[in-house]
Amino acid sequence: MRGQTLLGAAVMALLLAGCTPAAEPSTPEASPSVTESPTATVEPTTEPVVDPLTIPECEIMVPLALAKAQFSESTESRGEMTVAEYPVRFDVPGVTGALVGAETFRACAWAVPNSDGFFALAVASTTAGTRTSLQAELTAAGFASTTMGTVTAFELEGEGAVSTIGATYLFTGDVLIACNGTSLSLTGAITGSALDAMRTANPSLGL
Repeated sequence: MRGQTLLGAAVMALLLAGCTPAAEPSTPEASPSVTESPTATVEPTTEPVVDPLTIPECEIMVPLALAKAQFSESTESRGEMTVAEYPVRFDVPGVTGALVGAETFRACAWAVPNSDGFFALAVASTTAGTRTSLQAELTAAGFASTTMGTVTAFELEGEGAVSTIGATYLFTGDVLIACNGTSLSLTGAITGSALDAMRTANPSLGL
């Protein structure tokens, strides 16, 4: 009986074991998909291109017909001048320093033959520091100033040894336009003509 009992118990255990559901094969977990982020394109930085300053020829800035109309029918062009030759009216030493230190410069003269009548024009590039110091010096010397649009003008007229003298200085952008002559009507017209020529020759500089 004990043998049967043990056998029955063993059979029962086997039956119970057979009734246990077999474990299902494990399903491998899917690996998370990796999404590649787009690579950012770095645009190369470039400095803005600034066109070089161009100063036209003397006869373009001041045509001879204009010089004759503003000064004398006998006026002749005397061509270009050096910085050392350019006359500075009134006591403004900084003008010569500004012209000497200019990266780009041109000066021109017109005169009446066999007389002391003449006028001169100078056009030069400037720096911010040069403009600030020269404008302060012009103000201290008694020049009146006015600003219209992009242009600041300094003007002064007085008595010279022989006749009246006048000087006009125009500042626009990085440019100085100066004229020394016998009156402000003359120097104003000459610097105005030079300004127009400079704007035509340098359309991208906003003069």
